[in-house]
Amino acid sequence: MKNIDMHLHKEPFERIEAGKKHIEYRLNDEKRKELEIGDTITFYKRPEEKETLKAVITDLKYYPDLHTMYEASFQEELKDLYGSVEEAVLDTPYYTEEEVQKYGCVAIHFQLIKE
Repeated sequence: MKNIDMHLHKEPFERIEAGKKHIEYRLNDEKRKELEIGDTITFYKRPEEKETLKAVITDLKYYPDLHTMYEASFQEELKDLYGSVEEAVLDTPYYTEEEVQKYGCVAIHFQLIKE
């Protein structure tokens, strides 16, 4: 098993810390294709990246696009943040449509490790 570093903005980092976020949504690019259930993730809180959280990957679910991925977990993970799945998609500006079509998306389910 390996450890993967992921860098998060303040809000998602604090949602994980508070036990409100259990899925990390990413492009299924070459880096993410190497993820396996049982791997650990070290989340770094941007911008200072001094605070960290550690989690273990419990499941990996693959989707063709952002809409399908967000729709699958909207009620459990995103309903308190967004009024609709479309709103969540629009709030994901860092992946281009071309990248999503090329790689697809992955929902990384994880459980926080208390240290």
